[in-house]
Amino acid sequence: MMPSDKPRSRRLRKKLHVGEFKELGFTFAAELQSPLTPKDEELLIDRFLAEVVEARALTLCGWITGGFITAYGRGSATDEDREAIQAWLAACPALKNAQVRPLVDAWYDFWYENEV
Repeated sequence: MMPSDKPRSRRLRKKLHVGEFKELGFTFAAELQSPLTPKDEELLIDRFLAEVVEARALTLCGWITGGFITAYGRGSATDEDREAIQAWLAACPALKNAQVRPLVDAWYDFWYENEV
């Protein structure tokens, strides 16, 4: 549940990840060009993590075909991070139809946007 906009102390804003403590992230989705063996999929996700996610101090919740990315630890992903992920996914010959969505609040907006 999204906290209300009522005035809060700095300590509570930090605890609730609101105001200046808001953390941003983004979702992405891609399709495999053709089915891969589990071993090949694992090698692809390892490359993705090493070459772009971990290299930019980000973290991934998901798999190579989609997930949520935000900064590792405290902080936010940036538009430059989104562009780097988009470029890597688009350049990967094993993937097609790569989409990277805009930045959202990682603590609140993500859950409302992706409700089933």
